[in-house]
Amino acid sequence: PLHMLMLYNAVANNGKMMRPYLVNSIRDYGIDIKTFEPEIVESKICSEETLLQAKECLRAVVDSVHGTGHKILFDSVYSISGKTGTAVTALDNRGYNKGNKIYQASFIGYFPSEQPKYSIAVVIQNTRESKKIYGADVSGVVFKEIADKIYGRFIGSTNFGKASTTDSLAYNSLGMKNDLHSIFSFMNISYKDSAQGGYWRMAQLQNNRAAMNLPAYTSAQGKQMPSVVGMGLKDAIYLLENKGLAVEVKGRGRVVDQSLSAGLAFNKGQKVQLLLN
Repeated sequence: PLHMLMLYNAVANNGKMMRPYLVNSIRDYGIDIKTFEPEIVESKICSEETLLQAKECLRAVVDSVHGTGHKILFDSVYSISGKTGTAVTALDNRGYNKGNKIYQASFIGYFPSEQPKYSIAVVIQNTRESKKIYGADVSGVVFKEIADKIYGRFIGSTNFGKASTTDSLAYNSLGMKNDLHSIFSFMNISYKDSAQGGYWRMAQLQNNRAAMNLPAYTSAQGKQMPSVVGMGLKDAIYLLENKGLAVEVKGRGRVVDQSLSAGLAFNKGQKVQLLLN
């Protein structure tokens, strides 16, 4: 895998192949006695034309709807280029088992595609009795989890994420007032809170601006069913369970429907189903 990673890293590095190393320096009582510098193995592994074609192919693996890594990796906020791989491995010197094969799945790639900063190789081998694994189905998930953690360290970098355009479509978000204020401030989104009092807000985002108002029924008193449509699951459960309702959840994402309509009377311990999407 390390030799394969060297090759992909060379493509990301515009054809320059580097020797991998793990130690920057050797120290004795805090003083460097030996340092290690990046070492070029090959200044150019191929022609510019071939390099461009390789980059386009690796980018298409994720960006194209027909790419083998599209389903797992395309929804990332930063661009990824790479290649999936699936192989059947031999068992020691006994060859291949026709009935119960050992699969090896891999994804090797780099990110962000436009200005690569990191390359990663993930190779996973299943056991003889385990489920078959293919390409990015397992290794791509691990790749993305590692890459996301690296990306999280550079969330403020202007060059790390995908190129974005202004979204003119309105987006509604329902949540706790203080949480929304903190999120908008962190993301440098200008906002205006027109509501007075209360803990909850309905925020409408459009063209990098947010307008917040007090949502109907969210702060409903007593035995009046609140509206949690548009909320994240954590906020919805917090609000409903504090009112004495038993919550059942289906799906993932934000609340898109609730079994008890907002404003209706309910009894303590009554069951309410939330549909998420």
